[in-house]
Amino acid sequence: MTDGMISGTILIKELFMRILSFLACFFLMMSTAFAKDFKVATVDLAKLFNDYPGTKDAQDKFNAIASKKQQALAGQEQDLQDLDTELKKQAAVMTPKQKADKEYMLKKKLEDYTAQKNQILAELKTDEGQMTDDILTQIKTIVTQVGKSKGYDLVLDSEKTILITNPVDLTADVEKAFPASAPASDSGKADSSN
Repeated sequence: MTDGMISGTILIKELFMRILSFLACFFLMMSTAFAKDFKVATVDLAKLFNDYPGTKDAQDKFNAIASKKQQALAGQEQDLQDLDTELKKQAAVMTPKQKADKEYMLKKKLEDYTAQKNQILAELKTDEGQMTDDILTQIKTIVTQVGKSKGYDLVLDSEKTILITNPVDLTADVEKAFPASAPASDSGKADSSN
């Protein structure tokens, strides 16, 4: 479940980054006629994301939140299964009204379960997106600092860039600038309310 959410979030961000890279390259081509000393570098943002000290902590935190919410759903799921089993076993000896009442109760509980499950999935997607954005913001700050300190005018994600003549890869330099441990993220506050 979490891999699919991560993939969806990453796909949206990849599309955004591709468009942003295209526009940056377009403006770069237009500006090269005006500025001969324009310096461009690249970074492997996926590698930086995976290697960033806060990524594992954020993933562990997210997994703990997801696990807690899934456990809450597991109890309701078992109640639904028990109610369905009871209905099937006793259907032959129930009056039509009793059977209809049990079926209605089962249907109502199933609707409540489905609504709660959808709400939890939406909350998890939001939490994951926020945690990912927090980490990317921290990484981009470091990329900006390293790029500026080395005199680069533009730093692009190497995966989203089709062509740059003689690019310099700053990935290793950025990794050296990572803090020993990442700042704590405020994401996942929703966990305290559940």
